[in-house]
Amino acid sequence: MFHVEPSPMEQLAACPICASNDLRTFLGVTDHSVSQEAFPLVDCQGCGFRFTNPRPGPQAIGRYYASDEYISHTNAARTLRDRVYQLARRHNIRNKHQLVRHHRANGRVLDIGCGTGEFLAYLGSRGYIVEGVEPDLGAREQAIANHSLNVVPSLVHVPAREQFHVVTLWHVLEHLHDLRGTLKKAHALIEDHGLLIIAVPDRASWDALHYGGAWAAYDVPRHLYHFRRKDVLRLLEEHGFESLETHRMWLDAFYVAMLSEQYRGASRPMAFIKGLLIGAWSNLVALFTRRCTSSSLFVARKTKI
Repeated sequence: MFHVEPSPMEQLAACPICASNDLRTFLGVTDHSVSQEAFPLVDCQGCGFRFTNPRPGPQAIGRYYASDEYISHTNAARTLRDRVYQLARRHNIRNKHQLVRHHRANGRVLDIGCGTGEFLAYLGSRGYIVEGVEPDLGAREQAIANHSLNVVPSLVHVPAREQFHVVTLWHVLEHLHDLRGTLKKAHALIEDHGLLIIAVPDRASWDALHYGGAWAAYDVPRHLYHFRRKDVLRLLEEHGFESLETHRMWLDAFYVAMLSEQYRGASRPMAFIKGLLIGAWSNLVALFTRRCTSSSLFVARKTKI
């Protein structure tokens, strides 16, 4: 297991959503992927938003991604878990393309947190003009070398004059220290009536409640925020976006459940079997009760403000 030295922490004094300073610790969660450190989750008593607090600051967080266990920054396919992830990713890329195409058949797309660039490469092969933002050097270099993509390390490197038809954040918003600043910048980069697409883990899902502190999608300290649908919808409205669609993401529950079972101590083969069963049950609960799935996806349109 990769060892991480303790890092300087930053502590938020107020809720990032409603600015209330009435914060209470909900649960301590262990970083099972990299450091084995424990991080508190706090709940805002004003609006119910949950976030990791304290947390590593922007200059310290990078070391918590520095592990082969963090698969989205690599293209590893060594283990059964890796192969399941790669298979699901290929399926998801096709679904993401279909979603984008449904709203916009062509145009300029910016993917914030593009990882190793597979989604952008797929869109590029379908005629879109694509650019990416990826802070992780290794992932960014793979995206550039493997797919000849234009990928920059942060949003500040995207010229303000550029206008995109679609901006996407696939499981990225929960990682970003400057939550509101990112949404403001995204709004400025999107043309009038252009689209913002966001996918995040949803802590109101059945599997989140079932696993509690072992729920893999808490993924502390890399996940700084732990959203419900109403949290995202509020942020979208406050930053000049009109929500068009909200979708459930059915595949995520299986992978999250498989990881959660490993965190609970199951062997990899047993975690795979139990992950399939628990993931299926979580999805059935969502299907028949209209509850959210392990992750939620939001499609919003920029409005003039």
